[in-house]
Amino acid sequence: MDLMVDNDFYKKEFLGSEIKDDNVFNRYNAKAQRQINKYCNFYFDNHTLDDLPLDSDRTNVKNSICAQIEYFNELGSTNELAGDGQVTSVHIGNTTKSYNHIALNRDNAMISSQAIEYLSPTGLLYRGVGEYG
Repeated sequence: MDLMVDNDFYKKEFLGSEIKDDNVFNRYNAKAQRQINKYCNFYFDNHTLDDLPLDSDRTNVKNSICAQIEYFNELGSTNELAGDGQVTSVHIGNTTKSYNHIALNRDNAMISSQAIEYLSPTGLLYRGVGEYG
C-alpha cells in the first residue's frame, strides 16, 4: 500500500502537531491510512487518490489521514483505549495526578471526529451501510 500522505504534507499543509521520531510518524501514517480506508468502506483497496474526481476530495482525504495521525499522536498509541484521559488535577507534594477518563468502547475508541469531518463532503463515508460520527 502506497502512503497517500508524507511528513512534508503533514507538517507544512496540514500543520500537524510535532512528531519527533520518523519511525513513529511512519507507523501512525500507515495505521491512519488503513483506518481511513476502513471508514471509506475500503474504497482505497481498489482505487487511488487520483481516482477521486475533485481536487477538494483528494485534499480532504489527505487531511483526514493527517487528522487521524494527529489523533494517534495525541493518544500516544494506535491501540484501542490507549489514552489515560485528560489530567484534571496535579499535586506536586507526594505526587498525585487525577484523570478524567473518557468512556470509550472498541467501536469509537480509534475514530478521530476531525477525520470524519474531513471525509463528510467527499461522499466516501456513504458507500455502504456503516455509520460513523
